[in-house]
Amino acid sequence: MQEITNYEHNHQYIRVLEPPAVGAEQDWLNPQFWQQREAIVGQSKGRNTVWFVTDGQREFVLRHYYRGGLPGKFIRDQFLYTGMENTRSIAEFNLLGSMHALGLPVPKPVAAKVYQIGLWYRADILIERIANSQDLFSALSRAPVAERVWHAIGATIAAFQLAGVQHSDLNCHNILLQHATVKGATASVLSEQDTKIWLIDFDRCDMRPPGAWQERNLKRLKRSLRKEQAQQRDFYWREHDWQALLRGYNEHVRNHQG
Repeated sequence: MQEITNYEHNHQYIRVLEPPAVGAEQDWLNPQFWQQREAIVGQSKGRNTVWFVTDGQREFVLRHYYRGGLPGKFIRDQFLYTGMENTRSIAEFNLLGSMHALGLPVPKPVAAKVYQIGLWYRADILIERIANSQDLFSALSRAPVAERVWHAIGATIAAFQLAGVQHSDLNCHNILLQHATVKGATASVLSEQDTKIWLIDFDRCDMRPPGAWQERNLKRLKRSLRKEQAQQRDFYWREHDWQALLRGYNEHVRNHQG
């Protein structure tokens, strides 16, 4: 793995690890750069647009940081500056790097930018995109998820928690199912035997000692599943799926704790 490099240009601070094969540090976190190269391969439109871009060798996710809730109605994308390591993008970049070093299934951080304006800053992050994946919400919108996959989801969450990772927004949109194609089959045929679980979106997350947060994280995920079940016409989640998740979680804890 390459070493982390830091750059500073005109109130912009950029931290980079294993950069894209095209452009320079001022370009990588700029959507216009990728648009001009016709290198945008997709986007995700939730509350805010997230760009999927490519340098011809790897694909990346480019995300700008926005405020949520009531403050976001007045100050959409500016945050109070209290030190570089405390900024949203640098903190997430650092956490992703720490988790990746521990072998946890998270995207690799590629670059993070902070643009400081007096007491305030704006921020962006670029991470590697997980190929052949879909989030748990999308999977459940199409068909039921196999019991063994729920078991794997529970085991993955337990692995993060045993490592001390507190995911502050654990929900069905932040869990990715990565599928390997069946050998010799068309790309649309997916093998359930080769599903890998990833966690994404670690904005405002951290590492901490064991505590009540672990149970809160699980309850948050369950609430998100129940919420989508109530709101979506097609959403193939059932309460017994949660029991399969808990079995995977508890089994992993028993096998790895201590």
